[in-house]
Order: sequence, then C-alpha cells, then structure tokens
Amino acid sequence: MLTIVIPAYNEEERLKRCLIPTINFLNNNKIDSEIIIVCDGCTDNTYSVAQIFHADFNNLKILKYSPNKGKGFAVKTGMMEAKGNLRMFMDADYSVPIEALPQFIEAHIEGFDIIIGSRGHSDSIIEKHQKYFRELAGKLFGKLQKIILDFPFYDTQCGFKLFTKEAAEFIFPQIKYNCSYFDAELIYIAFNAGMKIKELPVKWTHDGVTRMPIGPLRIIDLVKKLFLIKKYHKQIPVFK
Repeated sequence: MLTIVIPAYNEEERLKRCLIPTINFLNNNKIDSEIIIVCDGCTDNTYSVAQIFHADFNNLKILKYSPNKGKGFAVKTGMMEAKGNLRMFMDADYSVPIEALPQFIEAHIEGFDIIIGSRGHSDSIIEKHQKYFRELAGKLFGKLQKIILDFPFYDTQCGFKLFTKEAAEFIFPQIKYNCSYFDAELIYIAFNAGMKIKELPVKWTHDGVTRMPIGPLRIIDLVKKLFLIKKYHKQIPVFK
C-alpha cells in the first residue's frame, strides 16, 4: 500500500487543485493507497473541503488539531499514522504533479530507501519560476546546506518525497524541527544513518502563493538552524 500525506494549513483554495488529479491518478491506475490530509491548525474551510472527497476516495483520512504547529509537525503526524509500506508526502499547492510518482516507485524498486524530488537536478523542468531574489536565495541556501551538512544533495526543500515504511519509521521520530527546516534535518539523519537516497528531477511549477518569508535575517536564521541540526544529531544510529 502507498500512503500519501498532504500537510495543509488554510488550503481551502488550493486543496481541490491537488486532490482532484491525485485521486484520479490513483483510481485510474488502481494503486492500493490511502491519503492522509493533516489540517495543521486550519482556521478556514480546509477540513470541510477535504471531507467532500470521501465520495471519490474511500480511503481518505483527515487529521486535525489546533493550534498550527508547522509543516514538519504535520508531515510527521501523517507519517506516523500511515499504514503504507511506501509513504510519501506532497504539498497541497501541487507544485509537483502526481504523474511523477511512477519514476519514484521505480527508484524504490531499484533499492533506494528515500527518493526526493529536486529542482536543482539538471534534468528538472521549471515551468514557472519564483521571483528572482527568492529563487537566488533558495539556490544559495542549497549550497550552504551542502557545505554545512556535508551531504551531496542539491535541493532538500522540494515537497515531493517517497520513503519506505522502515525509513519513515526510523527518521520521523528523531526529527526535532516542526517548521520547514525539517526537510534538511530528515535528509541529514538519513544520509548519516547510511540510507540509500536518490535525488530525482521533477517538473515543478511555482504556485505564486507562499507563506515563507525571505531576506537576510531569514538566511542567517536558516544557517543557524543548519548548525543546530548537526548539534542535535551528533550520534545517529545506523539504519539496518
């Protein structure tokens, strides 16, 4: 079984755009699957919008809590609730279409524990770019990550990642960050535990709506968090 976790914070406008093609793809390809939507302290109609889709997809779970605790907490909550032997998460903005999934499953069959979508991959297609400064800041952060965390990955922040059950259950209990920094943290844990990780190209479209602030202070804060990740995880057990 495949579990798809979708973290959602006030996504009443974008959730339909994500769920309609995702459910159609799963149904049309007869993929044994479940979808877990995690309403992360939503104050809009996200929960009600999600409920509508029970009619189209029986194996749909909706988790909700309050107050908002951050994307990292939402993904971790969904992953630990999941029943699938494969577990992935994708963003509600549908920046990466579900059609990328077969390529990720093929990589799993090849023996990889984690497969991550990467906008930094040379074969990725960026159909709609972010604003120049934001994209430049993202590339800078990616380079700083590689240096500070000493791993070979270009893009940890793309919200399309696939895990084996064993990898997910190993990594997510160790994650300390509840915010968006959790992506870099989970890859750091996995890499240093000896997991097999593959970075795949994706077709990615910037949604145009973002809640992620950017600027010099943000970059400084990100760098501090990267050093804290190394501090938190000085001794990482070997993944077996």
